[in-house]
Amino acid sequence: MLSRRSYLRFSAVAAASGAIFPNLFAQAEANSEVRFFSGSRPLFTYRYSKDRPKPYIHPIYAPDGTAVTQDGPHDHIHHRGLMLAWSGVDGIDFWGETNPARHGSLVHVKFERKSKTRLTSLIHWNAEGRLLLVESRTISAPKQPPDITLLDWDSTLSAPAKVQLGTAGHEYNGLGVRVAESMDLGEVLNSNGTASIAKANGEPANWCVYTGKLGQGTASIAIFDHAGNPRHPTPYFVMNDKFGYMSAAPTFREDLFLAKGERIRFRWRVAVWQGAKTREEIDQLYKAWEGGRA
Repeated sequence: MLSRRSYLRFSAVAAASGAIFPNLFAQAEANSEVRFFSGSRPLFTYRYSKDRPKPYIHPIYAPDGTAVTQDGPHDHIHHRGLMLAWSGVDGIDFWGETNPARHGSLVHVKFERKSKTRLTSLIHWNAEGRLLLVESRTISAPKQPPDITLLDWDSTLSAPAKVQLGTAGHEYNGLGVRVAESMDLGEVLNSNGTASIAKANGEPANWCVYTGKLGQGTASIAIFDHAGNPRHPTPYFVMNDKFGYMSAAPTFREDLFLAKGERIRFRWRVAVWQGAKTREEIDQLYKAWEGGRA
């Protein structure tokens, strides 16, 4: 962890050189959050407080510093910014928090690695005295363009025993984002050129983008699906009527089953920008992402 003096010196060098690269430091509050910056520009915050039943990211900031995510809105308290969760892991709900279902918790055990640009967290998916999954989660801030916020999410899930990673009748499980309230009633575009919410919901795609109002203009959140992910291209869950929500949902139609000792790895890139980008421009961003190449 950078000391206060080292952080100030590091920031001054970055400002003087005009470089665009992230730096990371932990807030003074222990066991709570890690904030990512590019120079003085806030990117996103990783939260792992014991007061929450899952580690997650909130807020994610647009390039102008406006938050594009919500944490625990009144209508769905379990919507935690950008989060990875499933409603049915051997019948246990790791998505909801206050509904009547049997609940599990994603417990941050420790940071296995932490640097100026990334962290790797060891997470136990615990329920009813059992360890159902072991997750190694790496969150990275790659080099930041001045007009885009980038975040890389890399999770490997390991099964100590045979386990069902399922929907429990819900399609939205996976890596999901609850957008800022002003972005409700937004629009969608995916890599197939689909611009209809009804058609995009459940349609497999390399990427999907949700766009809504933010400040005096608009902002977009994209989730890129890695070519090596299970069931790539993944189906996406997307909605905009009651509120805006999007998720990369590999179990949209079918559960996943892990044998004892089996591992699966998911890699996604999240990109946020303001204003409009064409399908061709977004395709270029996807292809430029090294991890997204086939």
